[in-house]
Amino acid sequence: MKKLLLIVPLVFTAPVQASEVSVGQVCKAASAAMFGRDHKIMQLDKVESGIAYVHYTRQIDGTRWAIKCKLIGDQVMWASDNPDSSGRWRDDPADSTVKYGIDGKKIIITELYSDGSSTTNAYPLKQLK
Repeated sequence: MKKLLLIVPLVFTAPVQASEVSVGQVCKAASAAMFGRDHKIMQLDKVESGIAYVHYTRQIDGTRWAIKCKLIGDQVMWASDNPDSSGRWRDDPADSTVKYGIDGKKIIITELYSDGSSTTNAYPLKQLK
């Protein structure tokens, strides 16, 4: 019996209007959504090799919190990036999944949890520059 090897090209689709949004903007929005903070306090430090580095300063105690993000299709993959503890990429099946999309002039961030629940937040693109 002959075996047939079928090669199927992998096609990664980007969200609609992805050219109008940067990894930095998505990372700022995702950080605000995941950590329950105002998107206006998120600061983009740099984008290097497709990875955005974002931080915010917690007002209550002045501590700095930082993460790094990369985009895989419509998924936001992130890891902590604090000076004393750079964390692992959140790609374990038990981790929540963070997705993004564009709706007009807004970035929509949806976090899907392992129990099936989710949260969704929207952020104006122009305020994430």
